[in-house]
Amino acid sequence: MYVVSFLIISILLVSCEGRTVKENTAKIRFINASYNTGDINVWIDYKKVFTTDIQPLNYSLFSEHINTTHYMQIKNAGGTVICDTALSMVQGARYTGILYDSMNQVHFKLIEEDFSTPQGSYCKMRFLHLSNTAPATDIRAGSDTTVLFSNYSNGDIGQYQVMNIDSKRFNAADHGNLTPYYTQGNDVQFKAGAFYTMYLKGTMGSSSNDSIGFFVIENNGDY
Repeated sequence: MYVVSFLIISILLVSCEGRTVKENTAKIRFINASYNTGDINVWIDYKKVFTTDIQPLNYSLFSEHINTTHYMQIKNAGGTVICDTALSMVQGARYTGILYDSMNQVHFKLIEEDFSTPQGSYCKMRFLHLSNTAPATDIRAGSDTTVLFSNYSNGDIGQYQVMNIDSKRFNAADHGNLTPYYTQGNDVQFKAGAFYTMYLKGTMGSSSNDSIGFFVIENNGDY
């Protein structure tokens, strides 16, 4: 039995008088970090959004919709409804819907994106704690003792932070502990002007597909 919590962003709609339909749109994408759910797809106003289902540890591109309040459902591959809610979309806004596990229960969150372009030779990155069972966590880069993202618990979503574009290998540790419980296997090579979402996924102690790790998504704010 799935238990779903959801966050609805509700913002006043902007008048569309005198504008074309194309101009009166918003965009949304979805991250599937839930191993318990398996493959998913999204229905908006009773229409299937994506041709291909979104597999666990994967994400969709942005889809475009008229700025209004829509009816949204997320279903697994067998057609079972995981999330059933209203979705208020504002002209020009971009949203990310996130499906993830917490102690083997499925949760959904919706966030509005802020793709403010970083200046010069920099990028931006944020961290999401979407692990099923991992504790409150600190994120560091390499052997640096500086905490980049401090005391994140399951479901916590950080703001984008400006980062240098050199290569980095991140690690995760219990909050306040310098000894990592997970270290990334490969460096992340950042690109100037790009936006990165790095989330902690998986279940502590698992050696299967749902083992603890980081998943990194790169985009430029448009795809």
